[in-house]
Amino acid sequence: MKSIYSIFVAGAFYSLLSPAFSAENYSLWPRRPDELEQARRLMQEQKGGEAVLLLQPFVSDGGIAGREARQICGRVNVPRYLSRMHPGARVYTVRRGDNMARIAATQKCPQDVLMMLNGIVEPSALRIGQKLVVVPMRLRMEINPLQREVSVWDGQQLVADYPIISMDDIPRSRQQTQKTRLAAREGYINGLAVPPRAAQYAASERVLVLENGMALVGGQNGRGSICLRMDQKDLNELALMLDCGNEVLVSYPER
Repeated sequence: MKSIYSIFVAGAFYSLLSPAFSAENYSLWPRRPDELEQARRLMQEQKGGEAVLLLQPFVSDGGIAGREARQICGRVNVPRYLSRMHPGARVYTVRRGDNMARIAATQKCPQDVLMMLNGIVEPSALRIGQKLVVVPMRLRMEINPLQREVSVWDGQQLVADYPIISMDDIPRSRQQTQKTRLAAREGYINGLAVPPRAAQYAASERVLVLENGMALVGGQNGRGSICLRMDQKDLNELALMLDCGNEVLVSYPER
């Protein structure tokens, strides 16, 4: 049986805490911006463009609100960037001497995207005079190891944001902000490498290798001194938007 003293102490303790948890003092808890709820309603109403504009002030936020804003923006932007409805889409006419790799390089449109937009399965199946839809991709990738996030940007416009599931230990000497580039886009099927020009490459599991030795992997495939593991579906989508030579920023906050 509790003593009167213990009941009194418990009551006094609760009376000290209760003002902090009352409706008038909820400010002790992180406030979830009203814009997030409004953006979700806009998404339900099929007004994704309005939702993205509404969330722009939050996409660079490092907290929970920022992550949620980035996820919502990605759901709107990725389908637009990887479709014929992209505002930068244009038509290219195949010329004598063209091949898929050359067109992809000159038009700044990753070969995967070029094939997807035009329903091409066999890269060598091109005809002179054939009309192809191309979408230039001048995007950059940002990796934030501490927040375990990978994001894609078009200038100041966030395109997509993906979580890092796990990663190798990064030596403290390398835990500093640095610029690098995408060195290779590899494809694997059942653990075996598939050349980019092969027809099976479109169905392969992608791996992205950076010039600084880091690699974004979905499983055990790939190479790299430090591997960052992502969901394979996310990684394949990410690989569609990037090409060798694209800028990559590995970001660490200033100490």
